Amino acid sequence: MTFDPALHEQAVERQRKRARLNRRVIGTLVTALMVIAAEMLLKLYGVPAPLRFILAMVGGCFAALVILAGVKGTAVLSEGVVRGLLEPGGRGRSTAVFSQAESLASRGDFEAASRAFEALRAKHGETAALLRAEAEMHMRAGGEPARARDLLHRLRQVTDVSRSDELFATHRLLDLYLGVLADPGRAIVELRRMADRFPDTPDGQGALAELRRRRDHLAQDQTNP
Repeated sequence: MTFDPALHEQAVERQRKRARLNRRVIGTLVTALMVIAAEMLLKLYGVPAPLRFILAMVGGCFAALVILAGVKGTAVLSEGVVRGLLEPGGRGRSTAVFSQAESLASRGDFEAASRAFEALRAKHGETAALLRAEAEMHMRAGGEPARARDLLHRLRQVTDVSRSDELFATHRLLDLYLGVLADPGRAIVELRRMADRFPDTPDGQGALAELRRRRDHLAQDQTNP
């Protein structure tokens, strides 16, 4: 049985919808708790109804927005701090560094562009930004898919790789194995990796759903030869 990318995408989309629903439920619960807390506090200070209920509603909703925004902002800030420690110059600086190599690729000279990337790695070290940029270049028409595959594997092993980079690399490897490299066995390996490494994300849950679908389908085939 071959891997069906359309079904996998459907599974990922279902998990994304579920994640959005979960966020709405959490937002509703936080808002309700804040409204109740505000109402109790206002009652404690002797604010009469119905003004107390109006103020509790407004204040509770505002407090919930602040809390939810703070949680999201903290996550974004934490990722930025970690990235700043790993890449003091930032990804913007890396983009400027390899813009010449990408310019060569845009003119169709992939061989010269690859040499330029190698020279940059010799000068600046092997970084996630450089590996990702060259891999993306070879994923385009005219590039070398096998070279892209090797770069993506190296990307996942480099010291400054982020979870976003790792997820990107796994997705692109799936694209290669299901596309020009035509290696469904390796695609299944990447699905298992995605499910193991990103279990709490829509991508990981979609990969797990696809693996279960394949297992159930195989069991049916064995039951009904």
